[in-house]
Order: sequence, then structure tokens, then C-alpha cells
Amino acid sequence: MNIKDHATGAYPPAFEAQSHDLTAIPKLESYRGFVFGSLSADVPTLAEHLGAAAPVIDLMADQSPEGLEVLRGSSTYTYNSNWKLQAENGVDGYHVTSVHANYVSMVQRRMAMGKEDKVKAIVGGGDITKMTSGAYDLGMGHSLLWGEVPGANDRPLAQRRAEIEQRLGPVKAHWMINCSRNLGLFPNVFLMDQTSTQIRVFRPLAIDKTEVTIFCVAPKGESASARTRRVRQYEDFFNATGMATPDDLSEFEACQAGNQGLAGTLQHLDRGLERVSRGADEAARSIGTTPNTVGPNWADENIFHSFYRRWRELLTRPR
Repeated sequence: MNIKDHATGAYPPAFEAQSHDLTAIPKLESYRGFVFGSLSADVPTLAEHLGAAAPVIDLMADQSPEGLEVLRGSSTYTYNSNWKLQAENGVDGYHVTSVHANYVSMVQRRMAMGKEDKVKAIVGGGDITKMTSGAYDLGMGHSLLWGEVPGANDRPLAQRRAEIEQRLGPVKAHWMINCSRNLGLFPNVFLMDQTSTQIRVFRPLAIDKTEVTIFCVAPKGESASARTRRVRQYEDFFNATGMATPDDLSEFEACQAGNQGLAGTLQHLDRGLERVSRGADEAARSIGTTPNTVGPNWADENIFHSFYRRWRELLTRPR
């Protein structure tokens, strides 16, 4: 680190012998261009930490032979509730048809009007409640929510379907283009490939205040028309000015208010447990990932168990 007016500072020898650089992050590794850091050196290797989540990261990183790029600009916003509500929300399929009902209705109305649609939101072409989907507990706190989207051909990546099928095969091309994917990486990152493509990082500022920073990410080398559509779809759904994010934030704050009640009981995360299976299903095996448990519907709540078990394990670990 450079020291202002160092030459005229008359610093003693002990000062000059020391390093004044910023404190190094104790553990720093990268995977497929994504850099992960830990403020504790006593953590697993990144390969051990990612585990079954790595093949899902590959589905984003492999969309272009040139890799990914973060588009210019970002958005940072806060909400007045606990950070774990964001961790739940990002992989919760159950809330979509209620919390985001206005968004879905707006998209369908836009289509019905018959005017030129420059956004072409992917949720407008069918009934998302009937799509093939899944809720995966990937272990180590990670989770994957996925579903086959009705408007796959309106996604920007659909322009590259032939190239991706030739390079990676039809199965991975199907997962990249036809399936939405919300990957929760414990403790505080989402890689989202759904209404658009996003990196989401969130951190607690207080027990009842959370900061969220979001970035639009895209495969390098895509056409100008694909890039424009990606950004328009991103603006349509995300950001604090989008049609979906404000509804989520209102939901978080309503939940926080409700959680203050002293007469309530513990929350249940039981939806779908009668149909949950252990180990990989055919869809998971097709991309080389090995979930601990599989819910065959994106509304199944086994997906939350991974996060909370890892959270409890780390909080109760002897120090």
C-alpha cells in the first residue's frame, strides 16, 4: 500500500519493517471465474464446499466457449428484515403464483394486447404450475430450484441452441435453455438463470436489516439482439424498480413483523415431504449432480433443509 507523503514522514525503523497492506483474506479460491473468500482459514476447500453445486455452476459458465461477463452497472438495496428470508426466497417455488401474481398477470395481459413485445418474458407462454420441476437439497447448505419454462425460445440463449447442442450435447443444451435454475450457494449467494441471468449477493446489516447487491451476468459473444433482450427481461423482473423484487421485499418485511409474535409456534417446512426421495433422480444424474434429497415439484420445501442444517451445524460447532 502506498503511504501518502511517505518520504517526508520520518517514520521509525519498526514502522518501515512492517507491512501496511490491507489484511489478506485468509482463504481465497475460484471456480469457473467465480471467486469465493472466507474470513476464516478453518474452512473446507472450495471443491469440498461446492460439492454437488459445481455441475450447476457449469451450466451457467459453459454457455459460451469464451466464458461469462458481468454487465456494466449493479443495483444495491436494503430491506428491513432478517437475511435468512432472502436465503429462503431465492429457492422458493411456492411463493411465485401468489407473491408474483401481478407480474405474471401483467405479462399475460401484455401478450393478449397483441402489440410488439420487446421483452418477451419467459413466463407468459403457459401454466408454470404444471411445468416439470424440482427442488434439490445439494448438501453443504446449497440448493437448486429448477423448472422447465414455457417460453424457452424467447430466452436470449435460445439463439445459440444449435451451437450449444453441438458443443455440449442436447441434454445440457436443454438444461441451459429450457430450464430456469436458481442455485443457492451457502451462505449468501444466488446464481440465477430464470427470467434473466443474475448474481445476487446479500449480507446482514442487523438482525432486521439486509443489504442485497445484484449484477446481470451474460455469456460473452452473444448477439446484440440477444443482449438487448437479456437486459430488457432483467429490468422487467429484477431491480428495486422491477415488477417482482418490490413484492419480495414487502413479503420479507411482513414476515419479519409476523415473526415478532411471542405466541406463535415454530414454522413448518413440510410441504412435499411425502414425495421427497433421497439421492439423485434422472434429471440430476443427467447433469452429473448428486443431491441429498429431491423434491419432484419446485414448491417442495425439502429445499430449505440444506441451508438450515448447515447454518445450525456451523453455529453450534465448538470454537
